[in-house]
Amino acid sequence: MSNPSPSQNSYSPEVKASRGISPLWLLPILTVILAGWLVFKAIQDAGQRVQIYFSEASGLVAGRTTIRYQGLEVGMVKDINLAEDLQSIYVDADIYPEATKLLNENTRFWMVKPTASLSGISGLDALVSGNYIAIAPSEEEAEPETVFRALERAPSDLLAQEGLSITLKARDLGGVSIGSQIVYRKIPIGEVYSYQLDGDSKNVLIQAAIREEYRHIITDDSRFWNVSGIGTKIGFDGVDVRLESLSALIGGSIAVDSPDGGEPIDDNTLFPLYPDLKTAGRGIAVKILLPDDNNISSSGAPIMYRGIEIGQVTDLQLRDGRQSIIASAAIQPAFSDMLTSGSRFILEEAKVSLSGVKNLSNLVKGNFLTIVPGEGKRARTFTAIRQNDFDRQQARSIEVKLISNNSFGLDKGANILYKGITVGSVAGVQLVNDEVHIDTLVDAEYAHLIKSQNRFFVTGSASAELTESGLNINVPPAKQLLTGSISFVSEGAASPEDQYKLYQSKSLAELAKYNLSGSTKITLYASELPPVSKGSPLLYRNLQVGSVSNFKLVDGGVLITASVENQYKYLITDQTVFWNRSGVEVDAGLAGVSIKAAPLKTLIQGGIAFDSLPGVDNKQNDKWLLYQDFKTARKFGQVITLILNGESELSKGTAIKYNGVKVGEVTLITPDFTRDNVEVKARILPEFADRIAISGSYFWIAKAEVGLNGVKNIGNLLSQSINVRPGSGKAKTNFTLYEDIQEQTGISFVLQSETRGSVAEGTPVLYREIEVGNVSNVELGEFADRVLTTIQIKPEYAYLVRRNSIFWNTSGLDVSIGISGANIKAGTVDSLVRGGITFSTPEDKQLQPIAESGQSFYLYPQGQDKWKEWRTAIPKP
Repeated sequence: MSNPSPSQNSYSPEVKASRGISPLWLLPILTVILAGWLVFKAIQDAGQRVQIYFSEASGLVAGRTTIRYQGLEVGMVKDINLAEDLQSIYVDADIYPEATKLLNENTRFWMVKPTASLSGISGLDALVSGNYIAIAPSEEEAEPETVFRALERAPSDLLAQEGLSITLKARDLGGVSIGSQIVYRKIPIGEVYSYQLDGDSKNVLIQAAIREEYRHIITDDSRFWNVSGIGTKIGFDGVDVRLESLSALIGGSIAVDSPDGGEPIDDNTLFPLYPDLKTAGRGIAVKILLPDDNNISSSGAPIMYRGIEIGQVTDLQLRDGRQSIIASAAIQPAFSDMLTSGSRFILEEAKVSLSGVKNLSNLVKGNFLTIVPGEGKRARTFTAIRQNDFDRQQARSIEVKLISNNSFGLDKGANILYKGITVGSVAGVQLVNDEVHIDTLVDAEYAHLIKSQNRFFVTGSASAELTESGLNINVPPAKQLLTGSISFVSEGAASPEDQYKLYQSKSLAELAKYNLSGSTKITLYASELPPVSKGSPLLYRNLQVGSVSNFKLVDGGVLITASVENQYKYLITDQTVFWNRSGVEVDAGLAGVSIKAAPLKTLIQGGIAFDSLPGVDNKQNDKWLLYQDFKTARKFGQVITLILNGESELSKGTAIKYNGVKVGEVTLITPDFTRDNVEVKARILPEFADRIAISGSYFWIAKAEVGLNGVKNIGNLLSQSINVRPGSGKAKTNFTLYEDIQEQTGISFVLQSETRGSVAEGTPVLYREIEVGNVSNVELGEFADRVLTTIQIKPEYAYLVRRNSIFWNTSGLDVSIGISGANIKAGTVDSLVRGGITFSTPEDKQLQPIAESGQSFYLYPQGQDKWKEWRTAIPKP
C-alpha cells in the first residue's frame, strides 16, 4: 500500500479583494465628528475676544470678574496681562455671542466699585458680587473694534440722571466734590457728578444734573455761588459768621437763584460759579486800586455808567504793606464787555465852586466811581484816578480847530458837548490874523463823531429857539452859563476837515446846513404870495427837508424859489403836489369840527408842505403849482358837469358821496336860463376819478328818509348832498343830476279813486304789511272826475296782484263814533308817517290769473275787516 504524497493532500485558500469599508472604521469617524462639533460649539459659545486696557488691576480676577450691561452679564474676563510699556495692564475677555453687537469703536468700559459719599452709596451690588466691568455701547453706528481703553470712572452722560445737565465754570474747585448738592432756597434740586479742567487748564468745569421736576427753576438769568464751608466778616459793625448746613460743610454745596423774567435753557448750558453770595448777586468780581483820601464806602458804593448803576464796591482792603487801597467790586454781567484794559475808573467827588455844583450828595453818601469804556483785552484789575487826572490824560485826544470872528466869551476848559454829553474841552483860544482860533480836544472814544460836515455852535448861554416842535427854551447848567460851552452836529463822511467854522447859535448852524450838504432849487407858482418868508421851512410829512430862499412878482402871480437838500431831492416826483402849510386848518361838518394846527415854527414863519398825490394837476408849464392848502390840493381832481332839471338847495362845497364816503365836492353852481336848468360843476377826488367819472354813473340828490325801518341820510335834514352809483363805461365828464334815486323798473298798475287822500309819490304799496312797491305818479283823470294813481310793483312780487285783487288806503287814522263809543283804527307806524296802500286777493274757489301790466283797480278809501282776514294761498311761479 503506498502512502499518498503530501502534495496531493494540501489545501489552497481562495483570496478575494475587499470592495467596501470595514465596519470597524465607523467608531473612529463618529469620534472625529463629535470632537469637531464640540470644538465648533466651544468656539461659538466663547463669543468675541476683546482686550481692555486699565491703569491698574485692582479688583480684577481672571475667570471671575464679569462684564455687565445694565446689570446683565454679557462677558467674562479670561486673562490679565501686563502691557508692553509696563504703564498699564490689559485683560483678555470674552463677550458672549448675543452681546457682540454692543462692540464698536465708540463702546466704553469702566470698573464699577462700591463708593460712599454724603449724597449716598453707589455700586452697592459690587459689595456682594465683587467688582465688575460695565459696558456702555454707542447709539451711533461705528466700525467694529476689539481693543479698548477703560475709563477711570463712569461716563458723565450716563451718570446724569433724567433732567437738566448744566456746566459751571469756576476759578477753582473750592469745597465742591462729586455728590455735592445744588440747592435752591435750601432745597436740594440736583448734584455734581463730574468736574475737570478746561482746555487751557485755567478754570474748573463742574458738571451737574438738575432733577426733572426742578428744570423750570433754571433760566438764562440763574446765578450759582459756592456755599461750602464757613464765611466770616469782621468789621466795625461786629463779626458776621455765615454757617451753612452740615452737608455743605463736609461735602460742599452750590446754591442757585433765578430772578424773574429769565428764559428756559438747553442742556449743557455754561454758567459762572461765583465764590460767594455777594459776588453772585452783583456779577463779575474786579479789583480797583483807589487813590488816597477817596471817601469810598467799604460796601455799597455804586459804580456808574452814564447815570446807570452797573456795579458796586463790596469791600476795601490794604495791600502792599498798607501802601495802597484795593477795592473789591462786582460788575453786572451785562456790562462785562466794558471790563477791558482800555477802560478807566474815575473817582467822582463832590465839588462846590462859583462855576457850578457837582455831586453834592457825595458829601453825605460818600464818593462813587464811574467807568469810561475803552478798547483792549479783558481785564479784572484796574486803577481809579481822580477827575482832574483824567482830564489831563485827555491830551491824547484828537485835535479839532474852530474858526470864528468872535471868541463869544469862551476860554480854556470850556466843555465840548454832543447831545448834552461832554466829549471834550477847549484847549486854547487865540487871535490869528484877525480871526479867533479855538483849539479843542475831543476824547478819542468820540473821534468817530467828527465828520466832514460837522457844524459847531455856541451853547453856553440861555436861549429861546423856534423849532419844528415848538418854542424851545434852553437854559444850560450854571457852570456853562459862566464858562460857556460848544455843541456840534455830527453829519457827513467819516473824514474830518482841517478846521470848522464856529457859529454863534444853533439857528445859524442850521441855516448853514444846506450850503454844506448841497441843495436843489425848485420854483413854485401861486396866484398870490402865501404867508411865508425867506427861511420858511419846506416840509415833507412834517419833516423839514429844505427852506424858502426867495420870491418875486410876475404877471398874474408870484414865483417862489425853494431849496431842497440833495439827500431829500428823491422825494420830488412827477406826482408831487405843493400846498401852503401856514396857519390853522379847520374842517367843520355834521360829524364835528376838526382843527389841525401846523407846527409852531410854521405858524409864525409860514411854511410850504408837499407830498405825492396822484391825479392832481401839479405844474403850470415848468413851474410847480402851489395850492392854497392841502384840502384845496386834494380836491383838485377830475372836473365833471352835472345838469339838474328842477329846484335844489345845493351850494358850493356840497359833498358827493358813495356809500357815505366823500368822493368829490361841488365847486360851482350856474343857472342856465336858456335851457331852464342848473349846471353844477364838481371835482372828483383824484383817487376816485377813474371809477366815478365814467359813463353809466348815476348821480342823484340824497334826501332824508324817516320810516318804520329807521332814518336814512339824517344829515340831509340840514344840508343836501349828492350820491353816486358808479358805472362801468369809458371816461365821461357830463352827467344828469336826478332828484331821486333810480329805482329798479317794476310792473305798473293804475288805481282809481275819488280823492287823492294822503297818497303821494313814494307812498309804499304793502302786502301783509311788507313793502312790495310804491307810488310813482299821482294825477287827475282825463275828465277830472277821478284821481289816477300809478303804482310800481317790484318784479319779484308782481305775481301777488291778481285780476280780482282789491286795493285800499291804509294811511292815517280811522275814527268812528257811535252809541257804543268811539272806534279808532290805525295803520302801521310807517303808514302814519309815509302813508300806504294795501291790497289783498279774495278767497275764491279758483285763483284768478295774474293781473297784466297797466290793469286798473279801484282804490277804496278804507279797508273792510274781512279783507284783512283773507288768507288766499298764492303759489310763487
